[in-house]
Amino acid sequence: MPHKRAKHSIREEQRAQNAADQAPGKQAIASESIPKSISRILNAASVREEFREKKRKMASGEDTGEHDGKAKKRQRTDPQTKTATKDVKGKNKTLGIQPGESLGHFNRLWIRRVEHDMRPLVKSAIQLSSAQVRKVKKIELEEKAKSKPSKKSKAVEEEPERSPSPPPVKHAGRPKEFQKNSTSAPRRLNDIAQAPPEFKKLPRGAAEADKLKPNGSAGREGVLSMKQKAMMEEEREKVIARYRALKERRRAEGGFGGERDNGDDDDE
Repeated sequence: MPHKRAKHSIREEQRAQNAADQAPGKQAIASESIPKSISRILNAASVREEFREKKRKMASGEDTGEHDGKAKKRQRTDPQTKTATKDVKGKNKTLGIQPGESLGHFNRLWIRRVEHDMRPLVKSAIQLSSAQVRKVKKIELEEKAKSKPSKKSKAVEEEPERSPSPPPVKHAGRPKEFQKNSTSAPRRLNDIAQAPPEFKKLPRGAAEADKLKPNGSAGREGVLSMKQKAMMEEEREKVIARYRALKERRRAEGGFGGERDNGDDDDE
């Protein structure tokens, strides 16, 4: 292959065949192509002069004969968009800092200037988008109107299937077990929906246990009722009264008391 390097033996043979003093070939330094970076440095003066001449012709309105390589965008033919674009192009000159204007004043007001200048373009874009939306909705409504008659005709042709009748209820005439309240008053939180149950018959074994206990108390063993507590309190008072009478009698006789004569009476 031509782009491959030859073998070492072939290169040595070619070097031996060639003489030492030969004329320079086509790839000599004098005719060698110069890199672009170096050519710009060498031809800087001529390039700058060409640029100045081109700029002068563009400012004077002359045809330079050169076309821009960038593809230009197709503009809309809407008159409102054209007028808005012209207004914005005319106002873009005022977006920069004005002569005699301070930098702080420009920084405070440049956002308002941009909004004011871009308002016509935004308005025209909104109008175009809303018109497009209305157009799309109109097309969709027309398509729906066209498709509706076909659906109706299909519905008329196809008869709906009748659902089977439910089976008869066996106990339809039997009254329900739930009680009904015919009052129209609303129910409240504390209302009693149903009375508590009444146990008229005692459970099994309750009668025998009742007979075994005194005074017919059928409570738990070791738990005193109010009646029993009152009886015990009464008996206690009687015992205390008898004890005090006995103490007074013996004190009067002089054979009881002793060191405890001046003390308080015991209540037990």
